[in-house]
Amino acid sequence: MSLSASTKKAVDHHNRWEKAHYYLGKHYNKLLESERAKQPSKQAPSYLNRETAKLVVDNYLRSLCFGAKYIYQTMPRLLTLWLDLGSDAEQPLDSKYNLGEETRNYTMAQRRKMLGACNTQVRKHIDRLPAFVFYTALSQIVARICHPNQAVYSLLVDIVAKVVVMHAPQALWTLLAVVKSSSKDRANRGLTCMTRINEHSRKSRTDASGLELRTLVAQGAKLSDQLLNVCEGDIQGKPANVSLTRDLKFNHKTASCKLAIPLEVSLTASLPTVTDCVNMRAHKAFNNKDYIHISSFLDDVVVLNSLQRPRKISIRGSDGHVYALLCKPKDDLRKDQRLMEFNAMINRALKKDAESSKRRLYIKTYAVTPLNEECGLIEWIDNLKTLRDILLSSYKQKNVHINYGEIRNLLTESISAPGKLHLFTKKILPHFTPVFHEWFVEMFPEPGAWFTARLRYTRSCAVMSIVGHVLGLGDRHGENILFEEGNGGTFHVDFNCLFDKGMTFEKPELVPFRLTHNMIDAFGAYGIEGPFRKSCELTLGILRQNEDTLMTILETFLYDPTTDFIGKKKKVPRIVPDTPEGVLESVRNKVRGLLPMESVPLSVEGYVQALIQQATDPFKLASMYIGWCAFF
Repeated sequence: MSLSASTKKAVDHHNRWEKAHYYLGKHYNKLLESERAKQPSKQAPSYLNRETAKLVVDNYLRSLCFGAKYIYQTMPRLLTLWLDLGSDAEQPLDSKYNLGEETRNYTMAQRRKMLGACNTQVRKHIDRLPAFVFYTALSQIVARICHPNQAVYSLLVDIVAKVVVMHAPQALWTLLAVVKSSSKDRANRGLTCMTRINEHSRKSRTDASGLELRTLVAQGAKLSDQLLNVCEGDIQGKPANVSLTRDLKFNHKTASCKLAIPLEVSLTASLPTVTDCVNMRAHKAFNNKDYIHISSFLDDVVVLNSLQRPRKISIRGSDGHVYALLCKPKDDLRKDQRLMEFNAMINRALKKDAESSKRRLYIKTYAVTPLNEECGLIEWIDNLKTLRDILLSSYKQKNVHINYGEIRNLLTESISAPGKLHLFTKKILPHFTPVFHEWFVEMFPEPGAWFTARLRYTRSCAVMSIVGHVLGLGDRHGENILFEEGNGGTFHVDFNCLFDKGMTFEKPELVPFRLTHNMIDAFGAYGIEGPFRKSCELTLGILRQNEDTLMTILETFLYDPTTDFIGKKKKVPRIVPDTPEGVLESVRNKVRGLLPMESVPLSVEGYVQALIQQATDPFKLASMYIGWCAFF
């Protein structure tokens, strides 16, 4: 019996089994992907692909009725296929096919009929599925709120309204950002969602937790305006601290609000743990009776000394504790928000695997809350230290001075001709002897704590090295890699240099991740062997096992019409992708172990070895731009 036949049989005999519906939908999705991978001349008729896409949507929706085990695989994919069917129905037929008017009318009618059938299924499941199922993909849903098809748009409004009504303290943040959009069309459609929510508030007056919906929406709108003023407010001079009231014109009377404080722990929905025959409707994704909401704002604001002058504000929560947020101006944080979602998906895969879970492999994530396309809030993580600060402090204590002009000249000469590399390996590196290990001794003087912290650093560094390489994450200089002072864990910031953009710099970034002699020194006696290599191999192996989910999430981001993950690249080498299709292929090749210009994939162990060799190659390190500080 074939896989599809056995899966269909399982669905027929156990029609309330989540796993059966999921795997049948996955089977149809594989058929769809394999068909699309063919050359256009060899593909099946497009109407068959649309029928297959509808089967994927149908089965994924059914699986969500009976459990949430596969929600992060099914929800993003079914939304993408459904929304693409809607866009397809609005697209005029390509004139190059030279179709007659009757054929054109028939084809367009066929598209609309297929979309209508899909819309019917979605409508049925909007009523049937609990709101938290859609909440898990809310950022993807609001990204497509300007959908060109009116029927699809109407359903999107229904979904957003249902989610906000049921989970207003958490979900309202996302909708408020749409209302404040600089795009008039997006803002108007956000207001339409608000109108729908207000209509509901007149009927029931309260959301699922008993909160006054109308009051909460009004509070949220005022607070959003105030926070945007804090982000954009002009600060004269270069003060380290300013007053929220006096300098940034914040009105504390509007501060008290029942919105959840935008922290990762507050905004993450809990999912059912029992997957078979679970009562999805009865599950409580948020405990809205005990959630921490905004009580007041402290008046002192810390202004960070960087280009955009971000401001650190402090909020007193309803539990009496103070929480810090970073108000960041002139930066589209929707990319950061989606990448945090991507990293959270990887964390779930790492936790699910026995070997990686045993080693507690993870990526440190945090909440990112856009307020509009140019401002937003970032959860503040306390007790972090940048690699640059740690190393400069140690070198200063040892009276080791850094002459950047001399180093630049030596680096240029060391790569200018064969035989000159010794200037980097024998002259520059010995001047900066490894000191990073001293920080762990200083921060964790007790032997057990020191060993645990060093191991946590080694493993978390390995995970982010592999994930960063797969995503083409560059610009890993000493201020973009931080460490948690409480436990030694690695913490990365600034995800603007993605998808091998570093290869387009004036001095291309040739290394796959940062693995300088100081980084290796702090791994301990094993160096790159032992925990680091094993954690790299485990992480890459898990990415391979979850390739389908990985690519689905990435596809969702890359085709998001509101966020340009690729951007404009001035000089694009042949190996650097500059289209969504190229990015997906590049990521897929890395996950499968294909080195550039090679046709035979390497094993997990072989690929990790190749990456480590590249990352520690003296010539590649000497070729990096001086601000990257390859000599640290």
